Amino acid sequence: MVIQRWQSVYLLVAALLMGFYAFMPIVGFSIDGSGFELSLLGVDNMSAASGAECAATPDIPWVLTWPLFAVAILTSLLSLVAIFKFKQMKLQKALCRVCIILTIALVASLLVMVNGWENVRYYFSNCMPILAIIAYVMALRGIISDYKKISDADRLR
Repeated sequence: MVIQRWQSVYLLVAALLMGFYAFMPIVGFSIDGSGFELSLLGVDNMSAASGAECAATPDIPWVLTWPLFAVAILTSLLSLVAIFKFKQMKLQKALCRVCIILTIALVASLLVMVNGWENVRYYFSNCMPILAIIAYVMALRGIISDYKKISDADRLR
């Protein structure tokens, strides 16, 4: 007997938040009057006319964002896997904890990467990992509560 209620909804919300976060712009910055946006897919030039690259801005900070993109997608996929592992509560708890750790590591690595840049504008999309962490914690609390209910029911039998 497994009680599966709100933790599935919380895990789905966290998966959607992390999935959207992987594709949204995170930080905007400007160098010599040219505007750029950083997403987990790379740096985009927002000042280029009709998609043409500006060769006049050689000081664009080189960042490697593909590992961060992979972590965001992996976190989203792990939370989807956790939804369907409702019969194995220990594995579901472990997946929730791994997702929390990966999300915190993603946010921390982004903050470290952008730390020394000038003219940085943080976008609203930076709230998504924080909301995902809250959803993971609420899902973890629900899983632990259900685990206690089942162990109490087994003890009474």
